[in-house]
Amino acid sequence: MKWGICLLIALTGSSTTLAQERTTPGNRYLPADKVPWAGEAGAPVQLGALWGDRAEGEAGTLLRTPPGFRSGLHSHTADYWAVVVQGSWEHWVPSTGEGRGIHLESGAHWTQVKTQLHEDACVSVVPCTIFLFNKQPYVTEYPPRPR
Repeated sequence: MKWGICLLIALTGSSTTLAQERTTPGNRYLPADKVPWAGEAGAPVQLGALWGDRAEGEAGTLLRTPPGFRSGLHSHTADYWAVVVQGSWEHWVPSTGEGRGIHLESGAHWTQVKTQLHEDACVSVVPCTIFLFNKQPYVTEYPPRPR
């Protein structure tokens, strides 16, 4: 009988924790014409925060680039997931060749592990829009340029 009460208490405590984790503040809507676009320092791209603050933790962000954009070699401080919303995109890891030659069209998805140097390019004649999702603080870092 004692073990049954202990089990009930343990289950009640963990189900309360799970319920708290699943609680949402309510539905939220953000029409496309209300996305708060902002330029990213030093790059011809715009970022549109959908939720969260990517520099602080979990966030959903739109990335918009002009046609022909090339990122240059860079990495990020967090893993991320990406989906192409508009345009044709390329994403590759020069050190391994991973992703090279793969054209990612609208609806395509890729992931990127943190701190791994990679490159991106908008290879379409229309601007590219990419949806990015990160769980941990996310900052873009560029390797030092040779002098």
